[in-house]
Amino acid sequence: MTRNTKSMVVAREAIIINVGGQPAEYRRIQVRDRRTGDLVEILDTDNDPVVAEDPGTPYAFKANEIVSKNHPAVKANPGAFIPADEADLVEA
Repeated sequence: MTRNTKSMVVAREAIIINVGGQPAEYRRIQVRDRRTGDLVEILDTDNDPVVAEDPGTPYAFKANEIVSKNHPAVKANPGAFIPADEADLVEA
């Protein structure tokens, strides 16, 4: 490789990594269970969420694609990548 391999990593396989996504948060309400008669707490999904969903940012990588170590997807899922120095040894 002609690039600075110390600051690069290589994707182990084709992968999509979603960075920063969060599910919606709903308030909890108490209702009576029809079978037991007990009060139970459930999520109020019929109304708008308290905190809206954040879908995040998806990043797609091909197998053996070279990526910077500072990429947000590498920081979110470092196990999906190997150091570029080691990738050179595997390909040889």
